Amino acid sequence: MRPTTRGVLAACAVLPLLSLSLIQADEPVPGRRADQAALKPYGGWIGPWRGVGQPKRQSNRGAWTETAAWTWELTRDAAALALAVDRGKYFKSARLAPAKKPGRFQLDAVLTDGSKRTFQGEAGDRDRLVLSAEGPAAEGVRRITLTPLHDTRFLMLLEAQDPANDVYYRLGEVGFTRQGVAFAAGESYPICIVTEGRGTISVTYQGKTYHVCCSGCKQLFDDDPAAIIAEAEARTKAKASP
Repeated sequence: MRPTTRGVLAACAVLPLLSLSLIQADEPVPGRRADQAALKPYGGWIGPWRGVGQPKRQSNRGAWTETAAWTWELTRDAAALALAVDRGKYFKSARLAPAKKPGRFQLDAVLTDGSKRTFQGEAGDRDRLVLSAEGPAAEGVRRITLTPLHDTRFLMLLEAQDPANDVYYRLGEVGFTRQGVAFAAGESYPICIVTEGRGTISVTYQGKTYHVCCSGCKQLFDDDPAAIIAEAEARTKAKASP
């Protein structure tokens, strides 16, 4: 039986919709882009750091040293900042991500004894993050304050909580300084094609070189370079639009 004109027209109308759905299925999920945008003020932390901790500010008594490294943790539908700490006094690792409630952040930490603790809070003045532990008061760190200073330094204040009156008191503060070459304010550097952070790793696609800032961004780029490049080009066009 020959197809009717109406049937041919209906099939033709469906084809563009199928093509559109296939294109949309291949596009990055907006959730990752939204998470990246929320975490962008802290994207400058990506890379290795050396830290000096002090129980009391401006006193070396009881001081300690530790090293840390931040990387992006990226999937098609989410983004987070992962922290690994070596020789840390209070933490082994942590993961910072936007919380379910808009404007809030969640940090899931692994303490030095191997136990886990979740902190939540909001960004305040100059993107300072104040994150408090969930649940009833317990020993150890109950509040963390992360203060970005500039591209080469940030502070982590660690506080405990008195269970009798819920008052916080200082355990110590770690001043982290970026390892390696210090970048002067205003100095230019390659831009990460995924997060727009400092590009430190070269990647190539179809003979052209791009940069990413960490292993997490490199993996996302390697999984689908064409999609990441298209996303970056769309971002550039949006910025150029009046």
